Amino acid sequence: MAGEGDVMMSPESHCETKDSAEPQAEVEAEALPGDAEKADEDKKDEPMGPSNEERVATAEAAKEAGNALLKAGDPAGAAQRYGEGLELTEPLLEKDPGEVGEDLQKRGTAVYVALRLNSAQACIKQSLWLPAIEHASKVLLLEKENTKALYRRGLAALQLDTEGRLEEAKGDLTRLIQLEPGNREAREMVQKAKERLKDLKQQEKERLSAAMKGGLYQEQHKKLGKLQAAYEEEVKRRKDAGEDEISFEDFAKKAKEKEEELEKKQKEEAQKRREEAQLEEEKRLLQEENQRRSTEGLAELSLEDWRSQQAKKASEAKRPEEVVKMNEDELDEEDKKLLKETKEKGYYHGRLGTVLSDAAPKPQMVTETKEASLAKAGSEWNQAGTWEEKDASSWAKERLTAWLSDACVSSSNVTLPSGTGEVTAKVTKVKSLSGEAHIVYVRKQPRHGFNYEAELSFSLNLGESKFSGSLCMPELMDAVAPAELRVDARWKGSGPSETFLPLATEWLERLQERVRSQVAAFRDEYQKRY
Repeated sequence: MAGEGDVMMSPESHCETKDSAEPQAEVEAEALPGDAEKADEDKKDEPMGPSNEERVATAEAAKEAGNALLKAGDPAGAAQRYGEGLELTEPLLEKDPGEVGEDLQKRGTAVYVALRLNSAQACIKQSLWLPAIEHASKVLLLEKENTKALYRRGLAALQLDTEGRLEEAKGDLTRLIQLEPGNREAREMVQKAKERLKDLKQQEKERLSAAMKGGLYQEQHKKLGKLQAAYEEEVKRRKDAGEDEISFEDFAKKAKEKEEELEKKQKEEAQKRREEAQLEEEKRLLQEENQRRSTEGLAELSLEDWRSQQAKKASEAKRPEEVVKMNEDELDEEDKKLLKETKEKGYYHGRLGTVLSDAAPKPQMVTETKEASLAKAGSEWNQAGTWEEKDASSWAKERLTAWLSDACVSSSNVTLPSGTGEVTAKVTKVKSLSGEAHIVYVRKQPRHGFNYEAELSFSLNLGESKFSGSLCMPELMDAVAPAELRVDARWKGSGPSETFLPLATEWLERLQERVRSQVAAFRDEYQKRY
């Protein structure tokens, strides 16, 4: 079974990599009399780009050519032809129907959807699972109930061996069963996804169990040994200095207070840095907004007015989405349960039995009771020394997303190729975060386990030059120390030029370190929360 890391090709490549030709440098010659008139005549003779009608017709021909290659057993060649058609039709989706023509735009959208679906099929035949998922996802953005897209994305995700992708496969295929209750193959694939998820969770539980038996107690023993050694040194120092003796309990108490004070100071400094970075970013965005308003003849905004405007936009963006009610009678209890689970994890594209936000239960603030306080250290059943497990996935996902979103490094005085300027590198979005978190108790001793994989978007501004890309964290788990976390980076497009590359790499590495420190802060919060 292939893992996600096996696919070395980006989805934008449409299943195969093409070498891009370097643009030829243009040499501007000294203007001579009559050159302007000649240039105007040459410009008139230059061929225009394809018309909208030509784009659609050429894309339809590319689709048919790709289909022929696919039937002939050449999926790579088919993918290339499909990619040519996609390059022609994708720009039409962004145009206004009045500009393209309603009938022509419908025709263009139809061939675009077909090209994406066929590209997914061609990638599946080459075992290129991630590009196949990307193509099918593009279709589902336009048609959320497209059964072919649900099937092909589910099939591709099922071939990967990470929990997030298996959850995605389960959600897509369950949705397909709703739309096609008689689809026996989809039901068999859902069952396969359930079994593989069960196996993965069992493996994770065994890993946690092994850690509890060894790692936790070894860690505690090591910590106690260091404390004992420090105490013995302090006793010797006091004796040599003629100072009063100190008990081990008092020494341990003071050591803990000192550790907590240092930790508090580090948190305050980290919070201060985040607030300063946020303020700098707000000022930058405000400056851009006021520049735009100035060109439109509008009055400038103050920082407070701009913040109020942003808060209003954010509030409007949270309006209830349109929901689709499905018939629950077609599904058994297990399918209903898994639909609920996949919806909560973010992979379910329809909602079953949902209600409008006004009719939904309102959140209530509750006071922690004595029983709730006791639960944090394990239940009474667990105090006998048995195994107990608590699911913290929902909370952990929310908090981990918040910590990762705040990752930012910046400086206002950096030497750039063009002079001195400001540099900012930050995470702009948590694109995906899948996995789970569990607290395991043995004899009241908690083990805070979590296992996630994340993909982040980032931006890097070097003065006026702007770059972006993505960060992939395939092993975001408690078993890996924050300092050793893999944070794989990939530039969007061609990335920085040779002039900017050394500086861009330096600041990208700083951002990667900040991401690791954000994970460390999350772990600390996680351990104190539960």
